[in-house]
Order: sequence, then C-alpha cells, then structure tokens
Amino acid sequence: MASILTYLSRIAAAAALLASALPAAAETKLLMSTFFPPTHPIVADVLMPWAKEVGTATQGRVTIEMSSASLAPPPGQLDMVQKGIADVALQYAGVVPNRLLPELMTEMPGTTGSAAAMSKALWATHERYFAKDDRYKGLHLLGLIVFPAQEFFCVKACPTTIDQMKGMKVATTPSTPAKQYGALTSGVVAGPAVRYFEVVSKGIVDAYASITPLDVISFNLAPATTGILKMKDLGTAGSFALVVNPKKWAEISEADRKTITALGGTAFAARMGAMDEAINSALKRLSDGGVKTVQASPQLNADLKKAYEFLSEEWVKEVGKRGIDGTAALTFYRERVATDK
Repeated sequence: MASILTYLSRIAAAAALLASALPAAAETKLLMSTFFPPTHPIVADVLMPWAKEVGTATQGRVTIEMSSASLAPPPGQLDMVQKGIADVALQYAGVVPNRLLPELMTEMPGTTGSAAAMSKALWATHERYFAKDDRYKGLHLLGLIVFPAQEFFCVKACPTTIDQMKGMKVATTPSTPAKQYGALTSGVVAGPAVRYFEVVSKGIVDAYASITPLDVISFNLAPATTGILKMKDLGTAGSFALVVNPKKWAEISEADRKTITALGGTAFAARMGAMDEAINSALKRLSDGGVKTVQASPQLNADLKKAYEFLSEEWVKEVGKRGIDGTAALTFYRERVATDK
C-alpha cells in the first residue's frame, strides 16, 4: 500500500513539474477609449459590464481597461484604433458620415423603437446588406448599436403647423440633422450638442433637436424646455460602431476570439436595454419638471414626412454607389424595429 502511495505521489509531483514548465496562457490587455464620461449610462451600464463579461468569459485571458480620458476627439475614434493609440473604441457614425454612410440609415426620419430593438435591427441589417462594404478596412468590427430616439424639444410653444416650423430658429447638430431641419427653416443653428446651453438658456432658439431626453438633463437644458413634440414615424437616432485594432485582435487565441464575438453583435446590441431604462428615467424627470409631451397633428405629420423624403432618397442613392440596396435595407431595418418585442 505504501509503495502505491509513493508511486502516485511521484506521478503527481511529475505532473506538477510539467505543468509549471509549460507556458501560461497569454494574457491580452485591451485599452478602450471613449469620449463619454464614466458616469454616462453607455459607459457605466453598457461598456463596463460588457468589458467585465469579456474578462470573465475568457477566464482573465483577455481584459479590457478604460482610459481615464478620450485619447482622440469624437471624429477620430476609428483612426485612433487603427493607429494603435487605443485598442477598442465606440465611434459615432454622425461625425464620420462619409465613412460610416450605411449606419446613417438610423438618422433617416422614420420608424423608431427602443434602443435595444433598433440596435439589434441595425446589426441584422449590417449582416444582410452592409457586411461586404469596406468601411471598416483596417479595423475589426465587434458590434453596432443605436442610441435612444432623438426628440424635438420646444423652448417656446411647440408648433402646430409646418408654416410655424418654417419660421422657427432650431438648434441642431451638424450633418444630417442640420440638413433635415434646414429643409424647413433658414433659422438652423448647427453645432455640437454640448454647446446647446448658451442658445437654449438665452432663448436664442425656439426649439432644439437631434439629442435624447437624457442629453437634455445632462446639458442642463430642462429648465428652458417647455415641451417635446412627438412626430409619428418620423423619428431619428444616432448609431455607433464598436471596433478593435486588428493586430491586437490577432494576438487573442482563436477560442477567445470566438467567445468575444459571441458577446458582440446581437448580444452587445441587447445590452442597450440599459440605455432604454436610463431614457425612461430621464423622461419621468422631465415630465415631473413640467415638460409637456405634445403629439403632432396628422396634418403636421404628413407635411413633415413629405418635407423629409429627400433625405432617405439621397441616402439610398449614395449607398447604391457602394453596391448596397438601400431601399431594401431601410425596409428590412424598419420592419425589424417595428416587430421587435
């Protein structure tokens, strides 16, 4: 019996020695950079929990750390990752409209839903219609998400007719939103949303648009806001791409890449339910603070729909130059949003 125990102990010791001689599984650390503050729900409730799950799912072989500050301005997130300044980033499509043209589909006035529903629909649309486009050349795409629907916020009385809107001064962000409201009025004041406070608080504009209720609170615009004009099936939303540096991606084992890929795509899109919760809380705060929700009349909806049609037509034409069937993609995306439960 003693000889058997001695034999087994020698086997165990040999196995332990062999294990110590084998190289440990390589650990890959990824640096993520974002221009959102750490307290923003997209960071605290979406990106950080996702990063934590990546670490858990790979048993610590892949870890993601958040930089203390953005390592590039909002338009430079893709270039930042391509150059290896950061390994992972979330790029807002609206500030790189030429490169991420397909993603601007979400900024075409039309059907909107929850952020989770729109994000899942955008990923499905990408896989079916956009995947062959080379806009992510030099990068590896992990996921696409759509922020909660943007609204039209009234500083003075909300308009009831398109003629009233034509006479309004409206603050918007540049690019597609500025073009959208520029089709109605020459009083568009285009600039970054972080600069809305000056023109809104001083009453320089009659309304502002292309941001979410959460932004209204973050930028301290609520005290100067009287209402939200809701327009049926004419909503817009901002889209974002989650990308990783391909060289860093290649350092990760094939098994762990498969694991992380499974946490991207549709699974990552579903995490936007956390943003929906944040928006619901923001809407309640605005309502409790006296901000009224006003439904646009059927006539105003019809007039605005006609006025905005050119945006989708132009987008379809432009993505067509890339070999994308924009009409089919828009229809597919909106049907997915409308039917998501």
